[in-house]
Amino acid sequence: MSKLRPECRPGTNTPLPDDTALFLIRDAVARRTSLIHGQLHRGNKHCALGCFWNDNPDLTLSTALVDEVAAVNDSMSHASAKDRWRKMNEWLRFKVRTLGE
Repeated sequence: MSKLRPECRPGTNTPLPDDTALFLIRDAVARRTSLIHGQLHRGNKHCALGCFWNDNPDLTLSTALVDEVAAVNDSMSHASAKDRWRKMNEWLRFKVRTLGE
């Protein structure tokens, strides 16, 4: 169970490999223009993980990856939603880029 996103319930499917999940999270975030912090969804707004699950509702992620992505997303609690989106995009592109190294 995620410490940072307690609303995430354990999935029944095998979690995606982290590299595949990061790629899908990056793509889901890139399709938005802003991100919230502290929870998956607030109305029709989402955090990075909320974007992923909004686009891929039946997929399961590892708890460690959920906590890592949520920690980065929430580390910018005082940033605007647009600035948080920019920084998450930057971090996710970095993570995906370093997967092959």
